[in-house]
Amino acid sequence: NIQVIVDTAVTEPAWLILNDSYFPGWKAYVRPQGSAEADEQQIPITRVNGNFRGVELEPGEWTVRFRYSPASFQLGGLASAMALIILMFGTAVWGWQRLYNPQGTLSTTHSIAKNSALPMALNLFNRAIDFVFAMYYLRILGPADAGRYVTAITTAMIFEILSNYGLDILLIREVSQDRRKANHYLFNTTLLRLGAAVVASLPVLAFMWVSSLSENPLTPAELAAIILIMIGMVFSGMSKGVTGMFYVYEEAEIPAAMTTGTTIMKVGLGVIVLLLGYSFVGLAAVSIIVNIITLAILLFLALRRFDLKGPWRFDWPMQRSLIRMGFPLMLIHLLQTVFISIDILLLRLMLDNGEEVVGWYQNAYKWFNALQIIPSFFTLALFAIISREIKRSIDAARRMYMLSLKLMLLLALPIAAFTTFLAYFLVRLLAGPEYLPHGAIALQLVIWSIPFGWLNSVTNYVLIALGLEGMQPRAFTIAVGFNIIANLIFIPRFSYVAASVTTILSEVVLMLVFAYYLRRRMSGVNWFDLMWKPFLVTAVMVAAMWAGNQIHLLLALILGTIIYPAGLLLLHVIGPEERKVLAAILPAKIATRLKLT
Repeated sequence: NIQVIVDTAVTEPAWLILNDSYFPGWKAYVRPQGSAEADEQQIPITRVNGNFRGVELEPGEWTVRFRYSPASFQLGGLASAMALIILMFGTAVWGWQRLYNPQGTLSTTHSIAKNSALPMALNLFNRAIDFVFAMYYLRILGPADAGRYVTAITTAMIFEILSNYGLDILLIREVSQDRRKANHYLFNTTLLRLGAAVVASLPVLAFMWVSSLSENPLTPAELAAIILIMIGMVFSGMSKGVTGMFYVYEEAEIPAAMTTGTTIMKVGLGVIVLLLGYSFVGLAAVSIIVNIITLAILLFLALRRFDLKGPWRFDWPMQRSLIRMGFPLMLIHLLQTVFISIDILLLRLMLDNGEEVVGWYQNAYKWFNALQIIPSFFTLALFAIISREIKRSIDAARRMYMLSLKLMLLLALPIAAFTTFLAYFLVRLLAGPEYLPHGAIALQLVIWSIPFGWLNSVTNYVLIALGLEGMQPRAFTIAVGFNIIANLIFIPRFSYVAASVTTILSEVVLMLVFAYYLRRRMSGVNWFDLMWKPFLVTAVMVAAMWAGNQIHLLLALILGTIIYPAGLLLLHVIGPEERKVLAAILPAKIATRLKLT
């Protein structure tokens, strides 16, 4: 029997001891009697009297569930999933080689599809692999070590942004205009990356020293992981330069496929180091190995395919030009990253149990980040359309922009509502009951930032199309300032709840600042008319789902599925204009099936 359930009641702290032998792989979960499994919390099992299994209980009436769930079970599930993924990837590569003729001439449409749609599809595939691996390593690490690992990654990300210095975009942009400069730009940008890496390490090292003065300083394992990840990022930065060559020569599918292969390799090596007991420090070391192999293979392929022969010479005027052009690109990337990640570092350093809190909080963010593919898909599709409309008529562009905002809002609100009620299930699915209930509570809160965040994604592209990209650093500086101040004030008292609510409010602040700058070139955007009907329908839906959830979660989901579209139709939220925009964005077959055309 792999599961034992015991109902018990105690009037003082006591031990519940099972009359069988202690054995590794058993886990114990406790919840109040009569409550659902979603309310369970994991508790440690202790070897009692040298032989028996026991758990310590506080006064109350409890249901205790013992379950045999050794790492071999989880490893078997991961191995099965990875075998299926490798089979799918191999089939896709075989099919591509059969169908694609590298000697043929591609039309503009087919070239765009090959160099954008295919890498995007592989990127989604890579995210799926990472998600499957997360289901394994989050259970192995537990909340505390998972939080330490996330802290190390977040800290090293600052180094990566500073060391890359916006050179990825500059390299592709400049060499695309004249491929004869490819070897010269690749050599000089690589040198600049290495120099920038030395400079970028200084603020990170300073942060590591300052953290030692906090109430909960970084552990030696975290410091080691940060250093290892930074070393790996030096090689990944050079790989990005070589990857840029494939984009210039319109062979973006090759580095995209390489990334999938190395992601699979990362999972394999990651499992090995976890089984050997090297925890998250081992995962950090794996990143160095994987990035070195990736760089070597990409460089080998690039030298064989492209004219990258010398002369290799240091160009000081080019270095100065790259430093000047790269700074604004680096700055906006840095501000955007700090905007979404600073709460991780503040939670870690300001709370006594910061490691665990970050583990719970980041578990919620994995689902949050997984959903970000939706606005990126829509904004990329909308950017070209809105840019054309701006050249034709600012009034037409405004209508298109308003409709785009409405569509984003109509999509984000039900996703936030459904995620709120599914949060316990989603967190348990991804990371296991050890992350409950706090991971689910964090997800229930932070998910409500996506309606505002997705509106900001659209507005961000519209500002660029209007020539107002210079306003972005100012807007993000204001939002980042609000985020940091609010978190510094409220995290010590309200922990991850404060960070979650601050995330929502920070998106609202960014939206207000964007709206202020937008009025300079595109006035007449009525935000109240845009929002009140969708939010009203969502409020009614959430109330009905809450009532249904008192009976069963499935009933809540059914009610939400019925009430939301019915409310939109009743209030005439979706009209002919919205149908036209959807028809322009969605693939023709889907638009026809939905009767949008």
